[in-house]
Amino acid sequence: MKQVVRMRASGFLSLLPFALSAALLLSPVLAEPAKTAAARPRVFLIGWDGGDWGLLDALLKEGKLPNLATLVAKGRSWDLESYQPMASPLIWTTIATGRSPVDHGVTDFQELDPKTRSGLPISGRSRKVPAIWNLASARGRSVGVVGWWATWPAERINGFLVSDRSSPVLFDPELLARSSALTWPEGLADGVRIVIKREGTPSYEDVGRSLKISRAEFDDAVARKLDLSHPITAFQKILGSTRVHARIGLDLYEREKPDLLMVYFQGTDEIGHVMARFHPPRLKTTPEEDFRKYSAGVVSYYAEADRILGEFMKKAERDGATLIVLSDHGFRWGDSRPAYYSGTRFDTAFLWHQSPGMMAAMGPGVLPAKERGKASVFDVAPTVCRLLGLPPDPAFEGKVAAGFGGKQIPAPLAAVSWEKTAKVERLAVSSSSVDEKRAAEEFTKKLIALGYLTGSEASAIDARPAERAGTETSGSFANVGSYLRVKGQPEKAVEWYKKALEVNPKAGTVWYNLSVTLHMLDRWNESDDALLEAARNGYQDPEATVFRRVATYMQRFEKRPESRGQLVSFLKKTVAAFPENDRYQAALGKALFENRDCAGSEKIFRTLVVKLPNDVEVLNLLALTAWCQGRLPEAREFFQKSLAQNADQPAVREGLSQLSRGGKFAP
Repeated sequence: MKQVVRMRASGFLSLLPFALSAALLLSPVLAEPAKTAAARPRVFLIGWDGGDWGLLDALLKEGKLPNLATLVAKGRSWDLESYQPMASPLIWTTIATGRSPVDHGVTDFQELDPKTRSGLPISGRSRKVPAIWNLASARGRSVGVVGWWATWPAERINGFLVSDRSSPVLFDPELLARSSALTWPEGLADGVRIVIKREGTPSYEDVGRSLKISRAEFDDAVARKLDLSHPITAFQKILGSTRVHARIGLDLYEREKPDLLMVYFQGTDEIGHVMARFHPPRLKTTPEEDFRKYSAGVVSYYAEADRILGEFMKKAERDGATLIVLSDHGFRWGDSRPAYYSGTRFDTAFLWHQSPGMMAAMGPGVLPAKERGKASVFDVAPTVCRLLGLPPDPAFEGKVAAGFGGKQIPAPLAAVSWEKTAKVERLAVSSSSVDEKRAAEEFTKKLIALGYLTGSEASAIDARPAERAGTETSGSFANVGSYLRVKGQPEKAVEWYKKALEVNPKAGTVWYNLSVTLHMLDRWNESDDALLEAARNGYQDPEATVFRRVATYMQRFEKRPESRGQLVSFLKKTVAAFPENDRYQAALGKALFENRDCAGSEKIFRTLVVKLPNDVEVLNLLALTAWCQGRLPEAREFFQKSLAQNADQPAVREGLSQLSRGGKFAP
């Protein structure tokens, strides 16, 4: 398979001969005396969002990822355990801070404008604690950060920071041209904009090497601005964004050679959401023509990601740096793909995520090994601290990952509070409210296209009273609730779900998660009420949701006899909420019958038989309820009507045989 075309030289550095170095001279006095660059350890942290060994191992075996193969051979690899909910802003901020989403505060893809209460892209203003680049700066280390989640407005650090608003996938390039606080130093923004313009929109020649499409198909998709909703334009944008972050990271590193370089690539996840359904082997749900056109896209994209990784590896080896490539979570490939669920719909996109993610590393701080180890996203910040000779935070939940060490890394330091040690200073935002509004609208559209947000959630208005309004979205509170629930703290999770519903009382997904959590606590009545609220407020496939709850109660009959009565109670509420739904009526009728309420059950099926006179299940239940009450002729009549509709019912024939012998009803 041919690899996508290499990035053109951008001339990025020549645009800014003095901006970066001048800004560094203006940096505040640092807390620790500077060391010579040669004496300092150096770390590259390369983020591959959604990277998964399930795909990568297969491509390594086929020889498609030579640079990753070299990295693993010279170093070692790990399964990197993630957490729920597997949402990028949360986990990448955990990687940067070592803290849980409860602590660090970046808990959704969006935040609310405290004045207008409308949704805005998540920003660094939601982050409550310092990140490793703040701590490194305070300790005299130089830092370079490119594209990391929730880094806008850019922060004043000892080095350079290109915020996540540099991504032309999630942000409109035209609006980026006017965005303020895009970078630190601020003068870098002009060069970033030129890189976005040059690299962010690959041509047909670039895309056509990966997808089997004609120029006419490409031109048509671009002209119609299909964006992430179509494989052609989605691939173009994903490739372009990857090239932008690669060029910025490589060029700025070569100029400044920071002690810590952090470059984030989102495309490794987006390519899965958009194109995993076309990846071999073909899914039954994928049309053959689409498979022909797009099946090479995933491998081609990862070949380019691997080529870029090779560029960073060369620089890391040359400069004696430890290089780490890692993901926030894994992704479902091969037979594990949820074939019948879209990767770009809100209610199913997260079904494509899985844990663990991946990590691989090589360099002076790595103890080479062939076997794959295990680590956690919480271990990354402690590990980077150890490699750079920085103090960990006592609030860290993780530890230095096994497999890092050796004589060349600094001795461990005592923990210090980052919040007391490191200052976070963000640039002031001066862009117009009109531009901010447009940027937010475009970001929202991209999130909806990738399945991270629904239109109804995007348009929801903060329902809290003015005096209690804040920047947290309903999803923000709900994500913390889900995190706590999975961590075994359901009582606390309930509190957070209720906060989410204060913001958006019609959030069907939140109602559903609240219901699940209450059920875990055996608060069945409250749980059932919440489940019905979820169904009323548009939660996906309400019938399936209701019948899953029915199945849950039925599975408990033997060990929890009281669940029989609870099932009847739940179905009565369900019928009252949805009186026109015949399936709910029938389920209640069967539950009443199983609960020995034959008269109540008969009443329901008498109503249903008027609407469904030929339904064998309805006729059979009427026969059973009549038999249960001793009305044998009626029972015989309904069984005969049922057999007239479907003669192949051995159990019904056996029932008629027993009736003819005057048999008593035996439940």
